[in-house]
Order: sequence, then C-alpha cells, then structure tokens
Amino acid sequence: MRKAKILATLGPASNDEKTILSLIKAGVNAVRINMSHGTREEHQKAIENARAAARGIAQPLAILVDLSGPKIRTRGLKGGKPVELVAGSNFTITARDIEGDSTQVATNYNDLPDMLGPGAKVLIDDGAIELVVVSVNGPDMLCRVVVGGYLNERKGINLPNTHLPIPSMTEKDHQDLEWAMAQNVDYIALSFVRRADDCRNVKDRIKALNTRRMGRALLVAKIEKAEAIENLDEIIAETDGVMVARGDLGVETSVEHVPVYQKRIIERAVANDKFVITATQMLQSMIDNPQPTRAEASDVANAVWDGTDAVMLSAETATGSYPVETILTMGRIIDAAETIGPEQLKKPVKFSLPPSGRTSQALCKAAAYAAKEAGTEKVAVFTESGLMARRLSSFRSGLRTFALTTSQNACNQLALIWGVQPFVHEIPWATQEMLKIGERTLLEAGVVENGEQLIMMAGRLSGLGLSSSVIAWTIGEDIPKR
Repeated sequence: MRKAKILATLGPASNDEKTILSLIKAGVNAVRINMSHGTREEHQKAIENARAAARGIAQPLAILVDLSGPKIRTRGLKGGKPVELVAGSNFTITARDIEGDSTQVATNYNDLPDMLGPGAKVLIDDGAIELVVVSVNGPDMLCRVVVGGYLNERKGINLPNTHLPIPSMTEKDHQDLEWAMAQNVDYIALSFVRRADDCRNVKDRIKALNTRRMGRALLVAKIEKAEAIENLDEIIAETDGVMVARGDLGVETSVEHVPVYQKRIIERAVANDKFVITATQMLQSMIDNPQPTRAEASDVANAVWDGTDAVMLSAETATGSYPVETILTMGRIIDAAETIGPEQLKKPVKFSLPPSGRTSQALCKAAAYAAKEAGTEKVAVFTESGLMARRLSSFRSGLRTFALTTSQNACNQLALIWGVQPFVHEIPWATQEMLKIGERTLLEAGVVENGEQLIMMAGRLSGLGLSSSVIAWTIGEDIPKR
C-alpha cells in the first residue's frame, strides 16, 4: 500500500466526472478546490463530480477547499494580452482603476501605496519579475525594473520584508468558508497564515459551522510567509495540519532556504500529531510535457523521505495537458521512493519525546510495540471521527494502518493521511460484535487472510467497552469469552 498520498487540484483540465474517475483510478486520494480561480457554481459542480466518481468505484476521496486569502495581485491589461517589462526601464504600479500596459498596471490592494517606500522590493509572478520602488506619489508607485519579463493579467505581488496589516481572512474568504462548509468538505486550507490567532479564529468558525455528528472539517495552515516560519510552533499548536506552500514561501523568504524550511515544518508537524501536505511545482514540467525532469522526481522522493503525508499537484492537473499521466508518474515516484524499506521510512521522533500524559499517545506506542513483538506490520484502529487514526499515523511507525469507521465522512477524510487505508463498516451493537465486523470488513477488502495476526486498537468509542484498548488478534479465531 502506498503510504504517502496524492492531492490533485481540479480545474478546467480535470473537473468533469470522467476525468476525475481516471485520476482516482490512477492514484489520487484527495482533490483540491482552489477558490482563487473560478466561480462557486463551477466548484460545486466539480465537488459533485468528484463525489460521484469516487462513489461509483467505492473509493474514499477527501475534498480540500483552499481559501484565496489576502493575495495582492495585478489587475487587467489592455486586450488581456501580456506585456514585456524591460530591465532598467520604469514601470508604475497604481491604485487607480486603469487598464494596464507596458508602462503601468493597477493593483487590487488600494492601500499598497501607503505601505511601500523608496527602496522596497516588489516581486511579481512568483518572483519571475523583480522591481524596486523609486518613489511614491499619491496612488502611484514608480518602480525600476530589475529583472524583466512578460507580465500577464492578475499575477501575484509579493513584498519580501514588508509587513502588511491585512487580515488573514478577506470578506470573500468568509463567504467562501460558509459555502465550503455547506458542501460538507473535509479540509479547509487557510492562506498566508502569519500567527496562531489566524488559525484559532478560523478553527472556531469551522466548529460553529460544522454539521457532522462526529468530527469536522480539518484546518490546514499554509506556511508561506516569513512570519509563519518565525511563529511555526505556535501555529502548529493551533491548527490540524500544515501545508508547505513552497511557491510564496520561496518568494517571501529565499529560495535556498525552502528545502530547510520544508524539513523543519514536516518534522515539527509530525512530532505534534499534525498532518503535512507538500505543495508547489512538484512536477511543474508536466504541465506541457508527458515526462517530468529528473530533478522533479528527486524532489517528490525527498518530500516522501522527509515524512510528508501528501504531495500536491496544482496547475499540473488543473490546467495541464497531461493530468492523468501526471498522477500515474507521481504514483510511480512515490512507489519507488518507498522501496527503501520500512525502517528508513520510519520517523522515530515521537518515541524520543518526553511523556505527554495523553492516553492516545500511550495507546499508539503500545500498538507499535505490540506489532513488533507479534511480528506483524498491520494494525487496525476503530475510530469514530478519524482522530485516533491520524494520531497513530503521526507515529510514522511503518505499520500498515487500517482505519475502521462507521462514518463515510471520516473515511473520506482519512484518505489523505499517511499510511492509512480507511474502510466503512456497519454499526455494531456490542464490543465483541465490533471485533468480528472489523475482521469481516478487512477480509472482504482482501487486506488480511485467515490465520493472520494483527493488532486491533481503539480510542474513545461511544457506548462500547473496546474504548482505549490494544488487542493482539488472529483473523478467523473465535472471540475469547471474558
């Protein structure tokens, strides 16, 4: 079973049911809806198509909605055509409502002239174009082009080392969050997180909007600002998971530090029971080519070896020419990376941490040790909301983990989590029946055989005596009487 999971962004190249079905069959575990592009009507149809495709082949599929955040962008250009900015020339960014050309462009952030002064660095289109502010005159910021290139419409503007007093959630984000929660999605990604309060406030809003009986949509804090790196531990404590958003992170900090930050973010998140998604330009060349570069293959493999839960594709599947081929390629790279062996894939950091005093940690450690003593690499965890399965995953013990839940929502959500293979089982009436139902579910899925031993475990379960238990179990044997 592939342990690292694949998250694919849906877009014009991939949002119909037939293509999504092909993506799932090729290896996709979760899909991303990017609220920075498209309409809610288009996104709702994509979600419906994704669910229908997954339901048709009885596969769990997680859905993540990525909020736009306070992204500063350029606005439109005359005729919608790109213009060339030549190094050494002057170029004006303005808060005035104009159509841009080769000498000027408007920005969507009207307060930007108040934030910048002479000498400030301005990066456009993920740093492909670099400007420096010469002077500010009312709504106009006269800049000198340091690194030129072709400018297209609505490209991102980054301002390294400039603090902007912008809320992490815009009015559009608040509306998009309410819409996403009404769609019963599994994950909400928050863009441009800077401090723990950003996460705390959005998580509270998610809880208020939650309609699930057990569990809720999980919050993903996108780490893409220098301030987020400075406040990393506090952010991790307040979120459910993180995304290493390497595009803006590389522009906001420095490209050479991104691999260092990636390893630090993954390590700190896993150590604190949080899942991690690694994103941006993982197979960028496959937007236009049927094969990736060798460097891209190495990049994906290194993210797997770092311990990421999932690797994410953006334009490669949203607008690229080879969405299905990209997923197949990503799957082969992950499979090859995971052949290095379970011992090397393990991340023993959780076993070296001081005692937490939490029962869940004791149970996960007990399950890992019990599996080693029993000579099995399989553990089944009964979970209502998915929380216990996520915590077991964060131990990165190398065990093949089967999550057994009565909730389709929890099953879908767990599709994104490292090393977890989720299944829905029928609701039991007693503890002993629950063990046999779990056994039957695993046998029917073909993941265990009669006579095989594995570890069964459970966290807190409503009304069942199996709660907070670790059991060595042999498939096909009668339940011992108590």
